[in-house]
Amino acid sequence: MKRVATGRAPSEIAARWHLRLLGGFELSDGNLVLHRLPSRAAMLILARLALAPQRDHPREELIDLLWPEAGREVGRNRLRQALSTLRAVLEPAGALAPSTPMLVADRQVLRLAPGALSSDVEALRQAMLEQHAPRVAALYRGELLPGHFDEWVVDERRLLDAAVTRLQHDAAGSELPAVVLGRAAPPRVAVGKTWTPSRHWLPSYLTRMLGYEEIGATLGAAVHGHRLVLLRGPGGAGKTRLAVEVARACAEVGTRVPWPGADEVQPFDAVVFVPLAGITSAAGMAEAVLRALRSEGAGGGDAAARVELTLAGRRMLLVLDNFEQLVEAARETLLHWLAQLPELHLLVTSRRALAVDGEHEVALAALALPAIDASLQEHARNPAVALFVDRARAARASFSLTPANHRRVARIVLLLQGLPLAIELAAARVRSIGLPEMQRMLEAGAEGQPDAAFALLARSGPRAADDPRHASMQKVMAWSFEQLGAEARGLLDVLAVCAGGATLQAAATMTGQSAHALAAQVDDLVASSVVYTSQHVHEGGDEHTRYHPFEPVREYALMQLGAAALAALRERHWQWLWSWTAALGAAPSLPTFRDEQPNLLLAWRHAAQNGQAAQVLASALFCASALDDEILSPSGLALLRSCLDPAGADAELVARAHALLAVQCFESGQRDLASVHAETALRQMPRSSPFRVDALRAVVRIRLRVHNDIESIGALIEEGLALARQWQRVDMQARLLSTEGVLLARRHRDYLGKIERDTRALALWRELGAPQRVTEGLVNLALALGFVHRVREQLELLEQARDMAAALGQLRLHAFACSVSGYALADLKRWDESAASYRVCLNLAWTHSAWREWFYALWNLPRTLAHQRRPEQAARLMGFADRFASERFGQLGWSDLRERRRTRRLVRAQLGAAQEAALWAVGRELSMADAMRLANDLG
Repeated sequence: MKRVATGRAPSEIAARWHLRLLGGFELSDGNLVLHRLPSRAAMLILARLALAPQRDHPREELIDLLWPEAGREVGRNRLRQALSTLRAVLEPAGALAPSTPMLVADRQVLRLAPGALSSDVEALRQAMLEQHAPRVAALYRGELLPGHFDEWVVDERRLLDAAVTRLQHDAAGSELPAVVLGRAAPPRVAVGKTWTPSRHWLPSYLTRMLGYEEIGATLGAAVHGHRLVLLRGPGGAGKTRLAVEVARACAEVGTRVPWPGADEVQPFDAVVFVPLAGITSAAGMAEAVLRALRSEGAGGGDAAARVELTLAGRRMLLVLDNFEQLVEAARETLLHWLAQLPELHLLVTSRRALAVDGEHEVALAALALPAIDASLQEHARNPAVALFVDRARAARASFSLTPANHRRVARIVLLLQGLPLAIELAAARVRSIGLPEMQRMLEAGAEGQPDAAFALLARSGPRAADDPRHASMQKVMAWSFEQLGAEARGLLDVLAVCAGGATLQAAATMTGQSAHALAAQVDDLVASSVVYTSQHVHEGGDEHTRYHPFEPVREYALMQLGAAALAALRERHWQWLWSWTAALGAAPSLPTFRDEQPNLLLAWRHAAQNGQAAQVLASALFCASALDDEILSPSGLALLRSCLDPAGADAELVARAHALLAVQCFESGQRDLASVHAETALRQMPRSSPFRVDALRAVVRIRLRVHNDIESIGALIEEGLALARQWQRVDMQARLLSTEGVLLARRHRDYLGKIERDTRALALWRELGAPQRVTEGLVNLALALGFVHRVREQLELLEQARDMAAALGQLRLHAFACSVSGYALADLKRWDESAASYRVCLNLAWTHSAWREWFYALWNLPRTLAHQRRPEQAARLMGFADRFASERFGQLGWSDLRERRRTRRLVRAQLGAAQEAALWAVGRELSMADAMRLANDLG
C-alpha cells in the first residue's frame, strides 16, 4: 500500500474519505492519498459499495461477484479477511480515525455509512442527472477502474461510458458515431413512416414469477447497457418468463431504471415480444417480427428489409424468444439489423449460444436449491420450494407447507434440480399423486428408470397444445436433442452414464479419444444448454472443470439408448473407475476422490449387479488410503456390505474388506456394525497375512472406542506392532503406537507415555513421507499435550495441522483440529475464540457428514457456552450430545465423562438443578438439525 503526502496542514484534513474510480484508483482523506490498497479484493469491495452507496449489499452477492468459483465457506472467509483489511484502512486507530465508522455491517449485509465517503462516480451521476455537460466532461477523466476486468466491473464501465457518450453527443446535437459489434454504424436514417408504436406487446401470465429477482436485475442492466443480450439456459429453466418480466419492467419504466448501476437511461420507444418456436429460417423470423410489430412494412422487398425500414430511427427492444433452431440460419440477419439500426436492442432467449463478437450472455440455470435439513421457515423462503407450493395450491387449494412435508418438498425440488418447468409440472400433479409417491417416481428416474419420472412430468389440456415442446419434460428434452450433432450426442451418452459429472480426461478415457479432440464437442453441449459445468479447486490452486448433463437431459439420453448400448457404456464406465482406483496410491488427492465418489458408487453398484462383487471389494481396498480421511455414504457402505459373500472370493480379500468397513462404520456412527465387522475381520484373516495388522488395528480401535475395553487390547496392540515391524508396515506401526498412547492415558493416566508414543508415531509418518498422516499425527500429539496443560505448544501444533489439512483437503481432520483448538482456547479462557473455533468445526463436519467430529464439537461447546453465560443453550446441547453419543458411538472415556460432570455443575450453578435437568431433557429430544441450529445460534 503506497501512501503519498499531499502537503496539507493537519487542520485541513477532510472529515471523510474521497474515492476516485475514473481513470485510476485514488483514495484520499484530505491529507494522505492511497493509490492502491493492501489487497485487490478490498479495492473492489470499496468500489462496489461506492457505486451504490445508498443500498444494502448482501454478503453472498459480494462473494459471488469477487470469488464466483470459490466454495461458499471459502468465499465467506475471504470476504471477512478483505473487510478486515478495508476497515484497517478506512478506520485507522488514533488521530486519523473518522468520527463514525465507515462501514455498517451485520451478518447478512453491509453498506457505507451515510456521508462517510464521496466518489467521483457519484458526482458524475449527479452532473448527468442535471445534464451539465461541461461538468460531466471535467469529471469523466477515463474509464472506470482501468486494469480491472471482472465481469461486473466491465458491465458498470460500459454502462457509464454509454451514458456519458450519449449525453455529450445529445448536448452537441449530433448523432453517436457508434461502433456496433465491431462494425461502424451507418448514419442515422429517417424515422420509418410505416409504423407508429402505440403500446408494448408482451405476453401476460396468470401466475407469479418467483425467485429470479437477482438475475432479473442483472439481465435488466445488461439489456440497457448492451445491444445484443443472450439469455441462455436449458429447456424448462424459465427463460421466456424471465425475458418477458424484464422486458415489461423496461417498458413500464420512465427515465429511471431499477437495475443496479443504471441510474439514468433513455427509455425504449417500444418493447415487443417475438415468439419463434417452430420457425427455422431467417425469412420466417423476419415475418414473425413484422407480425409482432403489427406491421407489414412498406416499399416491397424481402421481410428482413421491411423490418429494417420499419424500425429505422426507433429506440426498440425486441425480445426474440426460442432462437436455438435459428442460430445458424438467422444469426447474420441479426448482425445486419444491429449494424444498420443503431437504436435497436435485442434480448434473445436460446438454449444455444450465438457465438458472435459483441454478444453479452446471461446464463440461466435454475432456481436456488434448498438445504434438505433446513427449517420449515427456511424452506418456505426458498424460491424453488415457494414455486412448488404456489403451483400446488393452484391445483389443490388445501395444499400447504407443513412441519410434516417440508423436507419431502425440498427433496422433490432437489431431484428436479430447481428447473421451474419441471417443478410446475410436478406440483400440478398433487391433485392426484401424494408427495411420497411423487418422490419415489423421481428417485426412480435418478437411479436409471426415467420412464417413471417423465410420466409424472407431463401436462395435458390447452397449455400442452399451446406449445407442444413444453407439454412435458420429455418433449422439452427431445427438442434439445434435435439441435445436437451426432458427435455431441455420442459424448452426451457417455456423460449420461456418469453420476456427479465427469472431467474431460475421464470422458476421453471412456470414449477412447483425446481430451483435445473432445473439447469442441463438450463446448457444443455447454453452449446448447444440455450440460452445465462446475469448477473445482484442488491442492495448489489447480482448477478442474466437471461436466454435468442436467438431470432431465441425462434421463432422456438414457431412454434413447438400447439395452446393449447402455450395458456397453456402463462397462466402459466401470473399467475407467477400476483403473482410476487402482492408480490412487498411498497419497491420493482427497478433493478428486470426493469429486468422483458418486461415479465410484454408481460403478460399484452396476458391477455388483453384474456378478463382480469380488472386484468391487478389490476396488474399495484400492481406495483404503483415501478412506482413511473420507467416509462413504450410508448407501455406499450398504453396497460394500452386500458384496461381502462373493462366490469363490479370496478369504484374505473379504477379511480386509471387513476391516475397512469396521472403521468406516465406526466413523459414521454405526457402532454395532463396526463391532461385527472388526471381529469378523480378525477371525477370518489368515495369521500369515501381512494384512492381519489391519484387522488387529480395527479390533483395537472399536473395542477401545465403542466398548471402553482397556483390558483386552494390550496384547492385541503388541501383536500388531510386531507384525507391522515384520511386514514393514510403517503406517500401521505409527497408528498402533498412537493407540497404545491412548491406552496408557486411560489405564494409567500416563500422559508422558502418550506424548512419547505420539511423538514416535509422528516421526514415523514423516519418515514415510505421508503428508496426510502427518496431519493426523500433529492432532494426536496436540491432544496429548493438552493432558499436561502445555496449551501454547498445543495451539501451535493445531495451527500447523489446520493449515496442512486445508491444503490437502482433509476436511474431517480440519474439522477435528478446529474442535481441539476450541478446547485449548477454552483452557486459556478465551471463550469467544473457543466458541468460534467449535462452530467452524461443526459447520465443516455437518457439510461433509463427519459425525464423530461433529459430535465432539457439540460435546465440548457447552462448557464454553456456560462460561459465556449462556447456560440454557449449554444444557440443551449437552442433553442432545449425551443421547447422540450413546446411540452412535457407545461408551465414552473418563475424560469425556469428566467434561460432562463439570459442565453440568457450572450450568446448575447458574440455573439451578431443576431447570438444568428440564433443559437437559428437552435437549435429548432434539433432532440433529435442531441441535445444529441451536449450536450456531449466536444469541
